[in-house]
Amino acid sequence: MSAGDLSLAHPEWVRTVVWSWALAAALLMLARGRARGRRRLLGPSLQGGISLTRDASLLLALAAIGLALLGPRIGERGVMVASSGIDVVLLLDSSRSMDAADLPPSRFARARRAAQGVVARLRPGDRAGLAAFADRGVLLAPLTPDRGALDELVAALDTQLIRPAGSNLGAGVRSALTAFEAGSARPRVIVVLSDGEDPRRRGDLGAPEARRAEARVLTVAFGSEAGATLPDHGVPLRDTDGNAVVTRRRADRLQRLAAATGGAAFEADAWGEVDLKGLEAALHRDSGAVPGELVERRVRAVRVLPFAALAALLLVAEGLRWRPPRRAAVAMLGAAALLLGAGPGQLPAERVELAPAGTPAAATLVELGLDRLARGRRGAARRALLAAALTAREPELAGLAYYDLGVLELEAGNYEAARDAFFDALSMNPADREARYNLEWALKALPSEHPPPPAPEEPDPGELAPERERPEPEPEARPGSEAAEDAQASELTEAERRRWLARVNDDLRRALASAAGNGRREERSRGPAW
Repeated sequence: MSAGDLSLAHPEWVRTVVWSWALAAALLMLARGRARGRRRLLGPSLQGGISLTRDASLLLALAAIGLALLGPRIGERGVMVASSGIDVVLLLDSSRSMDAADLPPSRFARARRAAQGVVARLRPGDRAGLAAFADRGVLLAPLTPDRGALDELVAALDTQLIRPAGSNLGAGVRSALTAFEAGSARPRVIVVLSDGEDPRRRGDLGAPEARRAEARVLTVAFGSEAGATLPDHGVPLRDTDGNAVVTRRRADRLQRLAAATGGAAFEADAWGEVDLKGLEAALHRDSGAVPGELVERRVRAVRVLPFAALAALLLVAEGLRWRPPRRAAVAMLGAAALLLGAGPGQLPAERVELAPAGTPAAATLVELGLDRLARGRRGAARRALLAAALTAREPELAGLAYYDLGVLELEAGNYEAARDAFFDALSMNPADREARYNLEWALKALPSEHPPPPAPEEPDPGELAPERERPEPEPEARPGSEAAEDAQASELTEAERRRWLARVNDDLRRALASAAGNGRREERSRGPAW
């Protein structure tokens, strides 16, 4: 076990624990100095040396209690969780080296095709996000169950998305980690599709951050060992010395990242094909086959009991030295409380409750709704989720129920109902990025609503307008003119208008480029990057 494997469950408490222990030590030293002064005043016969054993044992017990509060994570343990799908982020390498054609038409085209294959093999209840990296990493889409939207985003990716060019795998992994929700018990997986090459030979792969986030990394290497040149306006790309740049696959870097996070490494064959079946099995390693099934998941173990036991033994040893039995009893009671408080968290197979405490009925309704949805009973699932949202006491659980209800309506094509459900989910949890993302898709899918202009008032037959006030007749629209096209568009029926809008494709490439924030100028002083 390396030092990078050690982490804390509550790192935000480190400063508080350290300052509290330092304050306790300072007060104890101050008390010792005052006691020494009082003994000196009482006479030479009471000036004997004061043993430091008791003070040292007390400070050591306080240090052990502080470590127990921080929750050091050492090793792994089994946790029984209800299977509700996995959270996976597709991380695509969009650096310039992915333009190499040793896997025709290019490495990036093959990686993009493999990403679409992963999306197609997601199971009900799974959520997926999208990230890309070149010299920096960018999260392009948060976790969402909308596979169709994610497939469209993957198809719109290219190697011109992120600037400056380069290949920083560690930055890509860190950007993908931002998609996962803190405190979620769902398995976390990052799928890296890359050639593994980095001209700067960075040692940072993002493995420590992935381990601390309890995310497994699956890697897929594209390219060939022989390598290929990179196209640059019809000629091979050359470095600052004028030599043609040859890019080669570095599968070893990807294998190290996968091994360091408990994941798995794959390689595309000479035709760019990937073992999607094996990738799917590795992807759902910690997921059950049926929603709601209890599965064992290996997570980092929080070791509280050893430090609490050490503090309890020190308190008991200190209590036995005290002459008044009442003080000894207080010390032993404190030691017993430490052991009892630390014991339950060390069970070998603890079941994690996904629902907040105090709301078993609403949580059960959510699980029931998801189970009915998996069986194709949309009406029954809709009723269960709506009942869960209305009866939940916690806003988080109500927001989850409204979110699942919105996903149900979105898949059914009921965009207005989906819009209302996602609005309700955001009212319960305004920071829910997935609900906001799906709300935008629901709003885009809704037809534009323009109220018709008010009808002109009918003139009184007895009152005729003067000849000079009568409007002149408008000229007829010539075929092919803008007026004729407007007249033809106004004659479309509602169904025809919706079909016409469905054929209008959004400019996803421009949207992704905006999300990637390509406002920087590429540094040219270092030469071409790939």
